[in-house]
Amino acid sequence: MKILAAAVTLLLAPTALWAGALDLSLSDESANVSYVFNNDPLNPERLPARGGSELSAGIFFNEDESRIVHGTLLARGYRQTSTTQYQVSAGMRLLGGEVNVDGRGASDDESVGALALGFQAGLLLRSADYNPVELTFEGFYAPSITSFSDAERYGHISVRLQMEIIPRASAYIGYRRIRIDTNDFDDLTLDRSAHVGLVISF
Repeated sequence: MKILAAAVTLLLAPTALWAGALDLSLSDESANVSYVFNNDPLNPERLPARGGSELSAGIFFNEDESRIVHGTLLARGYRQTSTTQYQVSAGMRLLGGEVNVDGRGASDDESVGALALGFQAGLLLRSADYNPVELTFEGFYAPSITSFSDAERYGHISVRLQMEIIPRASAYIGYRRIRIDTNDFDDLTLDRSAHVGLVISF
């Protein structure tokens, strides 16, 4: 409950100085909700001149009652070609929470934490004032040296195809895989499924 309370506090604490977005993704067995404090969508009319940054905080949870609170900071660069635009980002993710291991012959949850490095790449597939479409891939990895508590390694990969349906709302479909190794268990898969999502900008 303390983890959930901390996540809610982060999600409800945006400042009026930053343009933000609420990002919710759902599958049959997992959910992730994040607040992006300074959202920069891939759109010709809204791109910063050279680049920007993105700060987000959120919580992931699944049907096994695993819960992970995470915060991500990305530095972002944009590029324009003759036909489209793309962005490449690099940054870090700090996470912590509890992983359910009841199916592995243990009765207690594993406490996990990690500082992961990662990147994100996005390509604007359809540039338009209305209903632009973009494809985004991201990956994060934390080795044992930056994993703490019971965690040994952390890995996250995801891909999404997103379309703006109205000026301040975008819908997407995607795939996400999250895996954690702990001191006692290897290959604890928190998520490995397709999902649908909605991003609402403020």
